[in-house]
Amino acid sequence: MRKSLLSRLYIKESPDKPPYQIDGTYRRFDQRNNLTVGRPGWDEEFKPLLRKSVEVRVKTIKADRAGYQLKDYSLFDAGGVSVFRLGNAINHSNRGVTSWSTLGNKLPPGVEAWQGSPEEAVEMVKRVARYFGARLVGAIPLDRNYIYSHAYWSDGTHKEIIFAEAEKPEETETQLIVPEKMRWVIVMGIPMDIDMMDYTPSPLGCAETRITYSKMGLIVSGVAEFVRGIGYNAIPSINDLGLNIPMAIDAGFGEQGRNGKLITPEYGPSLRLCKVITDLPLSRDHPIRFGVTEFCEVCMKCADECPAQAIPHGERTWSRDSLSCSQGHFTWHLNNEACRKYWDLGVAANCTSCVRSCPFTKHPGLVHELACTFVSNFPILDPLLKDIDDWLGYGKEKDGSRFWNQQDFGV
Repeated sequence: MRKSLLSRLYIKESPDKPPYQIDGTYRRFDQRNNLTVGRPGWDEEFKPLLRKSVEVRVKTIKADRAGYQLKDYSLFDAGGVSVFRLGNAINHSNRGVTSWSTLGNKLPPGVEAWQGSPEEAVEMVKRVARYFGARLVGAIPLDRNYIYSHAYWSDGTHKEIIFAEAEKPEETETQLIVPEKMRWVIVMGIPMDIDMMDYTPSPLGCAETRITYSKMGLIVSGVAEFVRGIGYNAIPSINDLGLNIPMAIDAGFGEQGRNGKLITPEYGPSLRLCKVITDLPLSRDHPIRFGVTEFCEVCMKCADECPAQAIPHGERTWSRDSLSCSQGHFTWHLNNEACRKYWDLGVAANCTSCVRSCPFTKHPGLVHELACTFVSNFPILDPLLKDIDDWLGYGKEKDGSRFWNQQDFGV
């Protein structure tokens, strides 16, 4: 990716100043406070929502609206089967495909571990990651700020994550132990099909998020097994273990937008992130800027389209109103509670309307690259570009019946 001539005009490397701000009050986030796998397991405000979600789903199916029918919900659930239902889940460390020990691949007896320069190593693992299906791949030193202070599992297990002098990663009764020597992260981005995202927030559209997570299960486990097979430790991770977005920003994927998502030049926010932590020495990538923050300051499309009204219309701030937001971070803090409630009480799936409505969510091509060039270099034009996006009708939910009426395998 990023090999076009135009990309050199709008993607600006920022090695000394990443496009985010944290202050001295920042603390490692406890996964127990996450609203996907954490609080629904212990917070009395959210525990009943999973039961109510079933009632909402039944009522919605009986209403027989295109995109919200039985077949749409079935596709949503089926898309995530390999990563949610086979002994692991996207938020669970050291379970199934996110196993901290080998799933079969290891250095053959009597063979020395692979040796090469960090530059050779990073090219090798990037090639492997792309082979398994990643489209964006970067390598960075591990910043422990972005590793959770504690891991949480849906059965209520809650363990501290520590760093210690150890030969291999380990899980004990009370802790997850990451060896001190595991100081590198391979960050990977997997795009979601933009045409399918046009159906969100329906379960039909959200099926794309689930199948992308299933692909990520293959990718993280495959990359981790490759690294183990050449003689190094690897911890595969989807949404577990640590915060993906700041790692991806450090790896040069993009910037964080008003909607709280990572915005990339290639796919906008229409992608998912995963990572592998390793002790294989790598050479690093660097953050980039291409005008996202400035554009988001004047564009309110995600906030206007959010059915839960969870995205703020105002300015960025240091203050947070939710324990499910990181403290000490200058950003647009979302109302995560409202977002989660909409998942269960609104569509009984997930949502991602903020991905669909974002003006950066476009098919790659000359027009998109020209728009990115103006956003990056001429921010005074941002209001006009946002208006053009509106005039052309982008960002609206598409009729779900179109998917089922296709005569081929396209969407």
